[in-house]
Amino acid sequence: YRFFFEQGARRYSHIIDPVTGYPVDHALASATVVAATTMEADALSTALLVMGPERGMDFATEHGIAAFFVTADGETWVESASPAFEKRQAA
Repeated sequence: YRFFFEQGARRYSHIIDPVTGYPVDHALASATVVAATTMEADALSTALLVMGPERGMDFATEHGIAAFFVTADGETWVESASPAFEKRQAA
């Protein structure tokens, strides 16, 4: 959500969806992952961001990925965490 470009009155993400070849176009603004290495965390967070809020959370939950999401909801931000992320926070 901090790295973007604007064309006309529209804001575009710097993350490109490899399926469409265009910037992602959904409400997920940020995906943070806790992983064993920074390289793994970076790759997973980018993949989850491309997937979007619902598919990304489903994937993180299914694969036990500790992920934290920030989703735009109008003028506010909604935070959500995967079960693996919540488990790490409780420890």
